[in-house]
Amino acid sequence: MSQRRSDYGGPPPQPKPYGFVSVTRGKIPRQRPAGHDDFEAGLVSGRMLGVITALTPVHVASGQIELTGKREPPLVKAHVRVGDRPVIPSSSLKGSIRSIVEAISASCIRITRARRDQQPREAVACQKLDQLCVACRMFGALGYQGQVRFSDAVLQGSRMEIIEVPSFYAPRPRERLYYEGGQIKGRKFYEHGKLARGNVPIEACPVGSRFDFSVQFDNLAPAELGLLLLALGQGEPRLRPKLGGAKPACCGSMEIALTEMKVVDMAAAYAQYDTALVDADVSTYLAAARELVLPGQLRELADLLRYPSERECPERNY
Repeated sequence: MSQRRSDYGGPPPQPKPYGFVSVTRGKIPRQRPAGHDDFEAGLVSGRMLGVITALTPVHVASGQIELTGKREPPLVKAHVRVGDRPVIPSSSLKGSIRSIVEAISASCIRITRARRDQQPREAVACQKLDQLCVACRMFGALGYQGQVRFSDAVLQGSRMEIIEVPSFYAPRPRERLYYEGGQIKGRKFYEHGKLARGNVPIEACPVGSRFDFSVQFDNLAPAELGLLLLALGQGEPRLRPKLGGAKPACCGSMEIALTEMKVVDMAAAYAQYDTALVDADVSTYLAAARELVLPGQLRELADLLRYPSERECPERNY
């Protein structure tokens, strides 16, 4: 069978390095969030400390073009910094983890360019603050902060590199490949693979870079905390998230390791008004997550995020 050529007579388009996780059908449970005013009985508050390791170069654009001081390339798309330290912003990290939680649980479609009639009716974005899906309760909705807060992930050391990736078109959400039977195919996730080369210079944190970060959580149900841990790659199947720019070139693959997880000792909090933290058993909360996880969607996502992967990312514009 001959390969399809482009509309302009060029070579056939290369396979897209992404796929879709199907959207859950049926009613999505929505309820009032626990809030932040006090520690609630039966809920869990605490913190995590962790380290992110870059499996492929990581680039989060600052929006600035900077001089390199070199003849080639003279200009580069800069990586974001806070106080001269390269970081993965908390918003980027939170968004990456939230997208996983949304995909593997009965959660609404919070951000989309699809029309309302192109989405499953039950999955439209939460509108009322007393009727939030699990992802909106955990990560927030318009007018509500959410129960989970990420810090910036700060690069250990300062080593950076300049790599060249292909130029990418802006997303085209009206393309037919995003739809099936008039409905969106699902939630889009980029796959892991081999770094693609092009002619656009970007500043990136190299493979092996390590970033320190923390997560604070308040009044999560045990199953919600387990869902967060699973999205952070602490369960089975082990998920390795992607974030930042140049994901179509296979940048932004990362592995997360937790170095500490502590929860508030509720007995002490009630008896002595003491919010001392104690070590927590990760496996207990991962087991609790089973009541919220959609097994089919988890399998679909694990297949898309399979690592290591020999996939070749496109080296031409698309």
